[in-house]
Amino acid sequence: MPIFHNHVGINLTETKLQLVEISYKQNSFYLENVDQKIFKEQFVPTLPENKMISILQDSFEKIINKKSVNSNFISFCLPNNFFKIIELPFDNALTKKDLQEQLKWELSILFPDDLEDKYFIQNVEVNKTSLRKEFKTLIFAIEKRFVKTLNKFCKENNLELKFVDNSHLASNAFLHLDKRTSNDSIILSLYIDQVQSSISALEGHNPFYFKIIDERSNEFSEELSKVITELSVFGVNRKNIGSVILNGLNVTSEFEKSISAVLKLPIIKINPFERLKIDEQIKNNPLFLSQYNSFTAATGIAIRIV
Repeated sequence: MPIFHNHVGINLTETKLQLVEISYKQNSFYLENVDQKIFKEQFVPTLPENKMISILQDSFEKIINKKSVNSNFISFCLPNNFFKIIELPFDNALTKKDLQEQLKWELSILFPDDLEDKYFIQNVEVNKTSLRKEFKTLIFAIEKRFVKTLNKFCKENNLELKFVDNSHLASNAFLHLDKRTSNDSIILSLYIDQVQSSISALEGHNPFYFKIIDERSNEFSEELSKVITELSVFGVNRKNIGSVILNGLNVTSEFEKSISAVLKLPIIKINPFERLKIDEQIKNNPLFLSQYNSFTAATGIAIRIV
């Protein structure tokens, strides 16, 4: 039985649905489809279930009417503003199940107005790195209603929901494949989005820092300077940052230059398609040619196995 099944990855932003379909055949991974459609209305967390599904269905149908999907499995990435993202201490002696219960309890203290057991929780322990040894973990908590809504959408389209993830975390999947990053170097991963961009610091492939940059904040370069100051607490500075990775929305060359000027380091724009076999028709797709960097999340979730 093959480990990888043909898989559709969808990244959702406030204004559009981005789709990538990947298949495995002839001992290779193939890019079967890459497309995006603008939503008829803004896709925001405050929408009720029926409205979310209606918005998704409209854009999804426009894509599959151009080219149908051949996969039964589908996964979604959601932007930062669909998550509560915080750092919490934890008891290292707890089992995985007990740790989840402790984190849910911590969330109920922080957000007492929320319903009990409201969230699905993903946690990333920062003590997996040599830079941070305290028992703290990064929490990515998503309301269960969002996952249930996506699952209902999938069932209505005869698809099976496999994964739901944060867009930035899904994009970081390519750090495992990029030969320009090493297992023990310090990496800054920047994810640019419409509402809440984010900056993640990793040692190799292990995150130890995550910060949201709200659209209402000052210039991104100014926020980036503040992040460098905060990272100095962990012994990180411009001189020992090995790589700066750029993911997310397409950005101007001026924006890239401003980031590079702040960090005094070159910027690596990930091309999520470079290791995939490409159909001839897709090779002329402008999204494939010039907007590849904006599909890191959709591709990252589409190639996910576990």
